[in-house]
Amino acid sequence: MRTLLALACSAVVAAPCLTLPTFASAQPYGAYGPYDPCLAAKSAAAHNGAVTGGILGAVLGSAIAGRGSRFGGAVVGGTVGAVAGHEVGGHSVRCLAYPYRFRPRHHCHWVEQDHHGHPRQFELCRDPDGVWRPSGRRL
Repeated sequence: MRTLLALACSAVVAAPCLTLPTFASAQPYGAYGPYDPCLAAKSAAAHNGAVTGGILGAVLGSAIAGRGSRFGGAVVGGTVGAVAGHEVGGHSVRCLAYPYRFRPRHHCHWVEQDHHGHPRQFELCRDPDGVWRPSGRRL
């Protein structure tokens, strides 16, 4: 009965979290909104890291915990994983100076973001409507 309860609680906690990373990971190609693109990119990456770390931490914590305390292990592991993932994700995005072969443009920033373990650099520009979007220039 406890195993069934632990699985049900894990499913309730994990179900909404599994849909969030797909929306947040689309940020580099979508609109960043009217805010500073560096802060928006860092926030999106930190959110992705927190969700992923929380899920992995909950699964690992439940597996490591003793027989009668799997739910507690999942809660502690999920919390530690979410905090660690948030920190790692937030530090995966950096705002940089323009590369030598690109001329800086007004209302634009050059951004670097880790993408599947590889750094990707691209330019974000503010459109007339005030929303930051990728310009298409990238390394």
